Amino acid sequence: MGLAWIFLTGCTILQELQESNLKRQQETRVRMKERYVTFEAPDDTGVNVSGDGLEIDSVHYKLSFGPDLHQHPDYDTPTERQQIGHGSLVFMESLYQFLYRIFGFEPKHKIHVILHDIYRGTKLMATTTIHAQNRMQNGQIIKVIQGIEMNFPLNMFGERPVRAHELAHAFTNIYLLPAWFSEGIAVWVEVEYAKGKDHRSVDLNEIKLTLDGLNAAQEWSGDLDAGADALTQWRYNYCYTIVAEIKDRFGEDFYPKFFKLMEEDKLYQRLPGNMPTSFLVYYLSQAAGEDLVPFFQSLKFKIQKLSRDEILKAIQQANQTLRRQKRNDESEE
Repeated sequence: MGLAWIFLTGCTILQELQESNLKRQQETRVRMKERYVTFEAPDDTGVNVSGDGLEIDSVHYKLSFGPDLHQHPDYDTPTERQQIGHGSLVFMESLYQFLYRIFGFEPKHKIHVILHDIYRGTKLMATTTIHAQNRMQNGQIIKVIQGIEMNFPLNMFGERPVRAHELAHAFTNIYLLPAWFSEGIAVWVEVEYAKGKDHRSVDLNEIKLTLDGLNAAQEWSGDLDAGADALTQWRYNYCYTIVAEIKDRFGEDFYPKFFKLMEEDKLYQRLPGNMPTSFLVYYLSQAAGEDLVPFFQSLKFKIQKLSRDEILKAIQQANQTLRRQKRNDESEE
């Protein structure tokens, strides 16, 4: 009877701790949403506007107007550009602080925001590009981030969820994440914190498979230049659901912990291309404190469990192949 009472008491305490933790997470999320909606301007935005209004700088941004806006009736005078540019960067600085609180880190480079009337032939596409260069350092190829650029058509820049989505890319894509995870993180910020309505969670067990029987989300390039296909919306929703599910399992501090692990390790700098999903799951498992390979395998992802030494060896082999290809290309010239 005494053992039974101890067991029941332990279960009750555990349940209370779980409920308390869940309540704390929900309260944190509510506070974050309230901060976003009420738009708290930071104390020091450091916004500086040029005399012609074509270049506007702040602490974390540089904003400029594309050539097609120079003759736009709302942007064809210095005063109009100065006023609109100043207000835009005050908001973007607030959004920057908002993302910093979510992820626990920030990019090391100032972000260049370029506004257009029409971008890449459409008013319905915004992009974030990480500019990087490979350099040799101590016999190793190291990827060095040189800049971050965000391009918006005006009508999309006016939508807060879109700006939150793209800024999430600016924060996280420096780690060369797989496209499916990069988009999942960005939609997670867009939906859960910026209250975007374009995406929703889905049933993780309702999987779309490739002809090889693998999860179609994993092979997504994320590149929409060629246009969306029939699976695009499902991929956005599914990848977001995975990101949200992991955070719900392991708490509000999971993703700050995850990105901190990658930043401390710095193996991402040695990658010849985007991070393979097996590498990603290694860091996710480290942050979770448990092996997440079975979880992803249950979702039909093609991955394997790797140690850090195995990841390092794979990176070295890939870079050796890259160096050989470069030498062959140079000899053919």
